[in-house]
Amino acid sequence: MTSTDGHAGVAVGDVAPPFSLPSLRGATVDLTAYRGKRNVVVWFSRGFTCPFCRAHTDGMRAGYAELQAAETEVIQVAPNLLDAARRYFGPTPLPFPFICDPDKRLYAVYGLGERGALEATKTAVVSFAHAFTHGDTTNQIRGAYFDVMNRNFLRRLHHHASSALDQGMFLVDKQGIVRHRTIVGPIEPMPGGGELAKLARERCGAMAVASGVAFCRVRSREIYLSNSRRSSNWSSISRRREPSACGSPSRSCCA
Repeated sequence: MTSTDGHAGVAVGDVAPPFSLPSLRGATVDLTAYRGKRNVVVWFSRGFTCPFCRAHTDGMRAGYAELQAAETEVIQVAPNLLDAARRYFGPTPLPFPFICDPDKRLYAVYGLGERGALEATKTAVVSFAHAFTHGDTTNQIRGAYFDVMNRNFLRRLHHHASSALDQGMFLVDKQGIVRHRTIVGPIEPMPGGGELAKLARERCGAMAVASGVAFCRVRSREIYLSNSRRSSNWSSISRRREPSACGSPSRSCCA
């Protein structure tokens, strides 16, 4: 599947691939559980410790109430170990579901790729330079510490040195259909919660109602035509079985 923006993977109009993974809060997050209940923003992030990741998280937090008002949930996906995320966030987890995909299999299913070592080096330099110049290294050091504690440091070091993951956001309506997607580079800006709430109202609210009404109209038409054909067939059968003047059911017996 390829969308008009040139990225392969899950395109607008496709059914969102289902997944079921344990969350930061402990409960399993199942995408299909939201069918018929809420729209969902499936947010594939780069992580949660770098300054850009945290800025995106703050933007999502700031607009989360608007998303809830638009009957939309957020599921953040990160390429980290869940234990490291639990240690990092501690007793104040995010207000929305957070799941981890350290093998990046779900990223691949949704068409999000890695941009190679050159982009990874550039991303790492920009990220650390931004943190150091803004006096904001504490969170990255904490993240590295928890990776060491979870015996994940070398793996994460390799991840940052050799690859740079695409970020992606997929807006899924209540029928499980992708209505909007955003795919950008590792440290490029992402839509905030307020912007996503507006998209949810525009792409999911009206479209879902319109498609539902259209489906009902089409279905009603199908039922009507089916009943009409059935009535017509029954009338034809009834006419063929009407007794003739001589009392025989055959129309040709008196010919």
